[in-house]
Amino acid sequence: MMTSFDHISQIDKRKGLSNAEFLNEYVEKSLPVVICDKPKWSAFDKFTPDFFKKNYGNITKEVQGKTYTLSEIIDLSIVSTPENKSPYPSIFDMGKFFPDLIKDVYPRHVYGKSNRLNSILLPKALIKRIDNKYLLFFGGKGCSFPSLHIDDLWVHTQITQIIGDKEFILYAPDQTQYLYPEDDHERKSKIDNISDPDLKRFPLFKNAKVLKVIVHPGETIFIPSGWWHTTYIHDFNLSFSMDHLNSANWDAFMDENYSFIRINHPYLAWTVKVYKVIVGKIFDIKESLFN
Repeated sequence: MMTSFDHISQIDKRKGLSNAEFLNEYVEKSLPVVICDKPKWSAFDKFTPDFFKKNYGNITKEVQGKTYTLSEIIDLSIVSTPENKSPYPSIFDMGKFFPDLIKDVYPRHVYGKSNRLNSILLPKALIKRIDNKYLLFFGGKGCSFPSLHIDDLWVHTQITQIIGDKEFILYAPDQTQYLYPEDDHERKSKIDNISDPDLKRFPLFKNAKVLKVIVHPGETIFIPSGWWHTTYIHDFNLSFSMDHLNSANWDAFMDENYSFIRINHPYLAWTVKVYKVIVGKIFDIKESLFN
């Protein structure tokens, strides 16, 4: 039976939240929260538009079918307007494009007793459909994420604002009945414009309960596994994103891997079921030592 989130009327903003409180009040209850304590990252002073243009300006990225240099993306994002938007989403895999900068976004918030995505017990084959562990998003005023979605493989997501304000629009898992998931992609909505939806095509959407929050520079939003979300940008923007896997979303993560492998490699599917149980118990035992 799906958990009801009817009692949730807003997304909390919290300061001084301990790791135990974060785990017990939000991660275990599958509730989003904005952490207002600014991480002690060198990125906040270092990651400026000029820094990226000077040191990485010539690297290229395809966005919406067109290739841009990072310098072009930054310049277009700075002058972006709702009527003339910059290319978005301009997402850069830090491990590929900026591996030397990963140290500048550390230490990171703790979502649970460990992040299983970082464990040597997790084969790379099970996480290859996730974009990457660490991502930078560049954007400009008026840009919005192109789809209302749930993140791949049911991971939790952390997004920290480094520059600019970003508005997050969230729908709890129990609102799925109003959000028209695509037939062949259950984590992506058919509704292509939630700010001006076609209610003739999507009449149930008017019943969906939305939660909105603006995340400011230095703040971090935690989006739990299974929550629908999209974003809207209010000014020049740079965000850091990281995925997370722990006991709370382990079953959903493994079940989606099983479904994918059963279709593409049916002779291997049974190994995923066995792995889910055995390695899940190993993780649980290791993490119990943190109590």
